Amino acid sequence: MTRIPYAQASVSGRPMLADGGIETRLIYEFGADLPEFASFLPLFRDDRGALERIYRSYLRVTADSGLPMQIGTPTWRAHPDCLARLGYDAPDDLARVNREAVRLLDDLRAQAGLQDRVYIAGVIGPRRDGYDPAGAPGAAEARAYHARQAEVLAACGVDLLYAPTFACASELLGVAQAMASTGLPYVLAPVLGEDGRLPDGTTLTDAIAAVDAAVAPQPLHVMVGCVHPSRVQAIAARGPAGALPDRVAGIKANASTLPPDQLDKLGRLDEGDCESFARQMTALRRDHGLRVLGGCCGTNDRHIAALAALLTATPAS
Repeated sequence: MTRIPYAQASVSGRPMLADGGIETRLIYEFGADLPEFASFLPLFRDDRGALERIYRSYLRVTADSGLPMQIGTPTWRAHPDCLARLGYDAPDDLARVNREAVRLLDDLRAQAGLQDRVYIAGVIGPRRDGYDPAGAPGAAEARAYHARQAEVLAACGVDLLYAPTFACASELLGVAQAMASTGLPYVLAPVLGEDGRLPDGTTLTDAIAAVDAAVAPQPLHVMVGCVHPSRVQAIAARGPAGALPDRVAGIKANASTLPPDQLDKLGRLDEGDCESFARQMTALRRDHGLRVLGGCCGTNDRHIAALAALLTATPAS
């Protein structure tokens, strides 16, 4: 079966799944040591099998449901500063780590025979904290900083580039410029607070508008991440006409209703309720036309399977 490009698949009218939590599963399900939430570390350790099991569990959901899936590389922290802090400071380590991450997913996708419906997203995370804008780079610095990782991921043959959990509009603009320069489709997924703004105080509408006005090509669409679906509904209700900005097309949601700063301090995993999670996610699709739906912190393959079951049972809206 011929696979259609991601840009077409994401607007085909069919819902698209995204993977669920990676880092929280490595830590709490498999007991992995994961400083800085660096999910690339198991690629080069004895616990690589845990990472493979997690990704395979999500691939089984898309195989069973027949739905397409966006699956992200474990490279959120595979950028120069973090690599150096974790001892990956050789000149070729950035390329080596990112290449190995893409190869892992490419191999798993091929082994599962899912090349026709699984899209590999090359993940690029913020330079510093994903939830605190303090010290975030300006747009020009961010573009230069993130360019190398974007280029490497693009050269590895990913289907799209994906920038989750950015707390500052200036860095979001810079990473968009770096991604756009590769020619690949790309998707931005800034963090939203309780008030619907990025942690630096920028409204989501203004952050999107700034990128759309300054970057060519524009992002394919925008997603929101690391927030519970109920909070996205509340944010939308306070927006113009009770809706999310038109450019928002997807969500990777947390299992817990707690905001990220409280979740960080919890010290344990809050998986919430899989069925409730799935119902609230499908409500976001119904109410706001979201097309790409997956999980973030605290979610696992059970959440994504429950979501897939509802999506395949619910007529497209």
